[in-house]
Amino acid sequence: MAKTTRTTRKTAPKKKTAAKPRQAAPSGDPAARLRAALLHLIATQGWRDLSLAAIAAEAGLDMAAAHDIYPTKAAILLGLARETDNDILRSLKDDPLEGGAKDRLFDLVMRRFDHLQQARDAYLTLLHELPQTPFEAACLSRQVRRSMALMLETAGISASGLKGLVRLQGLMAIYFAGLHAWRRDDSEDLAKTMAEIDKRLGQAVKITEMFAARAKAA
Repeated sequence: MAKTTRTTRKTAPKKKTAAKPRQAAPSGDPAARLRAALLHLIATQGWRDLSLAAIAAEAGLDMAAAHDIYPTKAAILLGLARETDNDILRSLKDDPLEGGAKDRLFDLVMRRFDHLQQARDAYLTLLHELPQTPFEAACLSRQVRRSMALMLETAGISASGLKGLVRLQGLMAIYFAGLHAWRRDDSEDLAKTMAEIDKRLGQAVKITEMFAARAKAA
């Protein structure tokens, strides 16, 4: 299979220099303001000792209003993850998936990394500090699993049953390998991350084809 490219994408990835999210605006959707405030404070103050009160103040909300929307900072983090999923799904209206299963998965995974790149400093800090808060890390891990299942289904690949479980585990391994590459990727177009994702997806395709050939021969 030819090497996957991102020729179907309509927008170039964000430059690494546009890393720190801006402070939340004083007006607008309060849930969005809390999510933006969380990213801003992670980038500037870190994740481990960040309090819900500090996030609420940054978003221009009192504790009662903030707690009514997101009762914990972990809940805001999960809200960010779900909003990333929604942003990716919404992007398909103007920029639909093309090609085979591998190409579609590659496109979807790279859209996730384009999203992370927009708040690179915050997400790099989170990757470093999240293991120090095990409860929040466990919550996010479950959400990542749901997000990867959604990516499979969006690409037209079932995530159900035993086969779906194997596919899900494989895609999660590919995503985490991509995260490792992204942390060290200083290129403006995320070339190193793309290469890692493409390589891992190619390996998955070869393994799938091998087992399919053995099953057919049996």
